[in-house]
Amino acid sequence: MALGLIVEVNSGTVCRIFSGGPIVWELVVCGGSLMMLQRRCAFTLVELLVVIAIIGILVSMTMPAIQSARESGRRTQCRNNIKNQSAAALQHVVEHKFFPTGGWGFMWLGDADRGFNRRQPGGWQYNILPYMEETTLHDLGKGKSEADKKIAHAQRVSTPIPLFSCPSRRRPESFVSGYSANNSNKPGAVARSDYAANGGSKPYTGGNGGPPTSSLNASDATIDSGCNSVALSQNSPIYCRSELKPAAVRDGVSKTYLLGERHIRFDNYATDTPSDDDQAWGVGYDQDVMRVTASPPELDTIGKTQIVFGSAHLATFNMAMADGSIKGIPYDIDPSVHRSFGDKADGGPNDLSALSD
Repeated sequence: MALGLIVEVNSGTVCRIFSGGPIVWELVVCGGSLMMLQRRCAFTLVELLVVIAIIGILVSMTMPAIQSARESGRRTQCRNNIKNQSAAALQHVVEHKFFPTGGWGFMWLGDADRGFNRRQPGGWQYNILPYMEETTLHDLGKGKSEADKKIAHAQRVSTPIPLFSCPSRRRPESFVSGYSANNSNKPGAVARSDYAANGGSKPYTGGNGGPPTSSLNASDATIDSGCNSVALSQNSPIYCRSELKPAAVRDGVSKTYLLGERHIRFDNYATDTPSDDDQAWGVGYDQDVMRVTASPPELDTIGKTQIVFGSAHLATFNMAMADGSIKGIPYDIDPSVHRSFGDKADGGPNDLSALSD
């Protein structure tokens, strides 16, 4: 843009004919000769500080929006994780006519040679693997000797599965662990799950490791005797050694929790410390992969171990109902309503208006 003004040109007179940002071109008459000079104009310190301050203000104004958008994306991904797991569980129902069994206890991992019924020691997440395109992982050790199976089972539970990890909480990775199982070598590091099946509305009385190693070929009565009695009689679609058919969900599959996000201590995401987050994703019935509705849900906290549902998301957490629909559950949900959603047949206040789609 041409700026400047033609003035009387005498010796030493300057005529500015162009100015563009910090560059200024000038015509100078000196000693009867016409000269064009280039002069560079710099920002002053004050101007520079003002610009920096403005940039800082703009960044501070946009960062919350950026962070909110990122969390919204992470929450959507988490919701999709739950949707895919519930879809796999319902495909299991189509194939076997009952919801995935909850397995035997935390000292047991899945065994590909033992089918999908209550004789299967592995937990619900192990049993849905073939229906989420993880058949190869499910079948590790199939047809092998017991010694080779133990190697394969350790390999399986040290394998992270992205679908089992909430992106707002932690990456899908293996964590150093002292965990060992009856039918596995000690893996040294295990992959965990941020999700849990609905274990019912009865208070969690503490799971156990399940029956001893000798129970693999024992009778059902012997296996049952080694399991937690409350875990064997929970009122949810999935529990210890369960084989529950959808028809038994008398409150309605759209009004009963199937699975969802679980509360984990914020300060122990990557440690082996809390008893409700120290096992692998493939274990049988245990608080690491099961949650109950006897107590209200909780936002992830520091220094507080809770056997409840919850998440790292603010305001609401995600749950799948037994019909596969996904709902957002507020942390301040009426405790009696939340408890009732955990019971498959209590006829209680299953008020869907408390939930969001």
